[in-house]
Amino acid sequence: MELSKLDLGDFHMHFEREQRQNIEGVKFGIHEGATHTHAPEEPAHDGSCGHDHAHAHAHTHEHSHEGHTHTHEHEHEHGGHGHDHDHGAEVHDHGHHHHHAHGRSHGQIRALIEASELSAFVKKHALGIFQRIAIAEGKIHGVPAADVTFHEVGALDSIADIVCACVGLEALGVEKVFVSSLHEGCGTMECAHGTFPLPAPATLEILAGIPLSQIDEPHELITPTGAAIVAEFGAAFGPMPKMKSEKIGYGVGTRHLDSRPNVLRAVLGELVVE
Repeated sequence: MELSKLDLGDFHMHFEREQRQNIEGVKFGIHEGATHTHAPEEPAHDGSCGHDHAHAHAHTHEHSHEGHTHTHEHEHEHGGHGHDHDHGAEVHDHGHHHHHAHGRSHGQIRALIEASELSAFVKKHALGIFQRIAIAEGKIHGVPAADVTFHEVGALDSIADIVCACVGLEALGVEKVFVSSLHEGCGTMECAHGTFPLPAPATLEILAGIPLSQIDEPHELITPTGAAIVAEFGAAFGPMPKMKSEKIGYGVGTRHLDSRPNVLRAVLGELVVE
């Protein structure tokens, strides 16, 4: 398992099949310690003012020379390692208190990744994703990116979200990632720094230059972690390009939304060149 290449201490993972509005998919969880007991889940939120498990990307296309990855679909509050996204009490904190509840510094996270035996591709992009978050947080709080201390975004599940996203894209041989149009919820959210309007400050900074709109859903749909992942890999944002799909997968988020299924759909396929 690629996560074992990081010095994360004792942890365990589990995969469960769940449904969101009759769409079935996989919910991934990661926790410190060898075992865990389930406690009532709470919406995730992170010190970056956003739930660490909200990955707003889906649809993956292709691993051939002409192939492309398209991510396209509903914004997803990823109920796994993660995040979903920020990552106080975390989505995966079923009764566990993380040793790094007060966060890790950007330098500590960089050192952790650089000292690992992860591939050059995974190291490059995982470091790039954390750098995007650090720059955004530094700008918001008026400190150099190198001095940023992540709060919950530095916890186990958040690191796993980012690293596993990079590992998965490399393993699939994806050449390009196309991301669906990004839609954020409206209203306010609570984070380590107080109450903020949506989009979360860090999310908005990270997505600068990328089209973003809001919908009438009173929840955070895109977290800083999810925003940084799509900003790192997204080649284009909008409708799915013409392609031949080969494999389709669904990941489910923690929160049950009223207006739409809280799922992330990934499509792996080959672009049709005309």
